[in-house]
Amino acid sequence: MTRLILHSDMNACYASIEAKLNPSLKNKPLAVAGRVEDRHGIILAKSQEAKLMGVKTGEPIWKAKSKCPNLILVPPQYDKYLEHSRMARKIYYQYSNQVEPFGLDECRIDVTGSKKLFGTGEEMAYEIKERIKKELGITVSVGLSFNKVFAKLASDMKKPDAVTVIKKEDFKS
Repeated sequence: MTRLILHSDMNACYASIEAKLNPSLKNKPLAVAGRVEDRHGIILAKSQEAKLMGVKTGEPIWKAKSKCPNLILVPPQYDKYLEHSRMARKIYYQYSNQVEPFGLDECRIDVTGSKKLFGTGEEMAYEIKERIKKELGITVSVGLSFNKVFAKLASDMKKPDAVTVIKKEDFKS
């Protein structure tokens, strides 16, 4: 039996949660960053709009601001990110008891044994993606494949808010 592995990755996790919590930040170049005064002045996460301006995670704030002068900076709220991570996991556990968290924003879910209850792997991937959007107010990209490596690769192929499938017979291409 071919395994069905989902890999769910919250899109621009910290920045997406910040925009959800403060809707005035939606669709704006936004970055979650440490305080320069505390010598923590790097970009921890950025919105899609900031990414399009060339802002990169891990770069100094001064460099990000030189690329995107109208970049909005907000301090991290780790308690909120953890809360959203827990809410997402509750959804994942409704599809399988084989959930493997990877950081706050990613999870692998083995749904091989869940087909009789929830349909095909692709149906589960789309359902999870839509539930996260509706119930948590953020988006995820979900990859589906026959193993963890290709499920992760699939989740990275289309972003944001997408489902990508890599079938065993197609993995070489």
